[in-house]
Amino acid sequence: MRLLYPNMLWGLFALLIPILIHLFNFRRHKLVYFSNTTVLRNIQQENAKTRKLKYWITLLLRCLFIAALVLAFAFPYHPEKQITTDAADNLVGIYIDNSMSMKGQSARTTMLEDARQSARDLVHKLSPSSRYLLMTNSFEIQNEYPMNQEEMLDQLDCMNPDGAPIAMGEVLDRFEMLRKQHGFASSTLFVYSDFQTNTFDLSAAQADTSMQVVVVPMLPEFKSNIYIDSVWLASPIVQASLTNDLMVRVVNQGDKEVKGLPVNFTMNGTMAASTTVDLEKNGETEIEMQFVVDGDGEQRCTVSLMDHPITFDDAYDFVMSVKPSLSVVELGTEASNCALVFEDDEQFRYTLMEPSRFDLGAIAQGQLLIVGETATLNETLQQSLLDAVAEGASLMVFPSVNDPKGNAYLYERLGLRLMEIDTNTTSVEDLALQHSFFSDMILDLPQHPDLPNVKQHIRLKSNGVPTPLLTLKNGDPLLFSEQVGKGQAFVMATTLDAKWSDVADNALFVPMLVKMAFLGGKMDRVSYTIGTDKMLVLSDMNLEGDRQLLFANEDRSFELMPASEVRNGKVYLYLSDNLPSAGFYDLLVNDTLNRTTAWNESRVESKMDFASCDEIEPVFKKAGFDVAAVLDTTDFATADLVEAMAHQSSLWKVFALIALLALLGEIAVLRFWK
Repeated sequence: MRLLYPNMLWGLFALLIPILIHLFNFRRHKLVYFSNTTVLRNIQQENAKTRKLKYWITLLLRCLFIAALVLAFAFPYHPEKQITTDAADNLVGIYIDNSMSMKGQSARTTMLEDARQSARDLVHKLSPSSRYLLMTNSFEIQNEYPMNQEEMLDQLDCMNPDGAPIAMGEVLDRFEMLRKQHGFASSTLFVYSDFQTNTFDLSAAQADTSMQVVVVPMLPEFKSNIYIDSVWLASPIVQASLTNDLMVRVVNQGDKEVKGLPVNFTMNGTMAASTTVDLEKNGETEIEMQFVVDGDGEQRCTVSLMDHPITFDDAYDFVMSVKPSLSVVELGTEASNCALVFEDDEQFRYTLMEPSRFDLGAIAQGQLLIVGETATLNETLQQSLLDAVAEGASLMVFPSVNDPKGNAYLYERLGLRLMEIDTNTTSVEDLALQHSFFSDMILDLPQHPDLPNVKQHIRLKSNGVPTPLLTLKNGDPLLFSEQVGKGQAFVMATTLDAKWSDVADNALFVPMLVKMAFLGGKMDRVSYTIGTDKMLVLSDMNLEGDRQLLFANEDRSFELMPASEVRNGKVYLYLSDNLPSAGFYDLLVNDTLNRTTAWNESRVESKMDFASCDEIEPVFKKAGFDVAAVLDTTDFATADLVEAMAHQSSLWKVFALIALLALLGEIAVLRFWK
């Protein structure tokens, strides 16, 4: 048994008070005269022994009351396990979850500040000879070497308050790796966290029996949160001076219904749209906001709402790139009828590229890639087209007039096999009007529509993946569609040559090609997530010459030189450090602005779902960890961890009960013992 407040034992000197009272009980005697004292003498002799016993019992009960009361205030406790923090070969680790959710309101300040103060008190009370490691989600190098008491206190004071969410198992594994690296035989890890269920994952952790874990759950004062989960554009193409649609998903993680919550959309610091949203309790909704962009280029955009006290997810930053025109690249020796659709339209940049002199950069940046009827491609070029489609471009493939069964590699990769040429004249009979390709293109089909006529076509056998969009009267598909990565590929079974079909003269031809170009309007990523995205893939950067890259925020208070490499015509940028905060960051190439990127905090911790104290210990034990204690922060309003560990014991209640029984016993003796 141990005493949390041993100085209270000085109160045992109070035992002298009842003893002195009983020893020097000077009482005044009243003189009463009796005519015959023989009977009175016999009564006095008979009651003297009883009165003496009563006095001794009263003295004993009073002493017991004082002693038990003093011991109860000294707070005796007996820890379930001995925590080995004082051993010379034991490493003391303190993990403070510094993710955004720990900035939530506690009963006093924030959970993060409560954890920091409690850790400081703990270090003060542990042995000065102990060696420490400070673990956070940031995995900062300066904290990962054994520190003495003063160094640990300094690091707690200057700890980075902004960390990305990370699985608990990764923290435990890293701590054990550092223990072994620094040669300690055992370790004790104090874990301060709110134990959100999204990050409380120990499934991949490697338990080590030499490590003790003391768990300190930090309890939030509020468990409700309203946040912006994500934003996206209804169309991949943002057109200047026209109405565009922005979709926003808003989530209510609370037990109360919300009515009329304002949601604002700003573009380059200027209000672009505003609306209100109604949210059911523990529900979510998607809202549509319409806006107009005046010019082209990159637009810095933010969708925001007001919600307290959790604010890190109340705004969502993104960059919207408005391109002055879309790139259409046709491969072939001669321009096809496709050129007539795009050449004179300011929204498009049409390029005819000979297959023998293809430009990988132009292909990678194209929105619509067309394999014309005069194109014969080698396998390298065919694979490059597939790679571009996987990144978001659209691909339209026409059979070659000179070699209808050519480009077989491309067809095979798209799940199609070239069969014989069918020279029977027929026409299109069926359109897949329910498919998303036609759903917003054709609002009402006449009873006898003018559909393309086909004089000859290649019969294509599908493996079942491509979807027929146009079907001939004989049942053969004329136009296939297939999703390839982020993009979409289309395969036509006939050419645009008049000897093959009148597709180029049909009313469907132009809207179909324009729709394909819009679908391939590859947008750069509108935003990135701090702590999750460590690499940027840029397909439209100039690869020639020397490049000095710099990644910096708007006021240049943060600058980072990312590592880079070039593969397959793309630039890969690697960010070694987490960014300090959400917002906009510029990429400069040789001190010239190349592009702007938007970064947001992870929404992993936006969901207010926490593991309870009763649920935490079984998870640790199931993973094989030795849990010395799971403390309840409601037991230590002063953030004193040692006091909280003592509060795990109920011995003080036993002594308080003994004191109460002694007091009741004394009252009973004095009142009822006559």
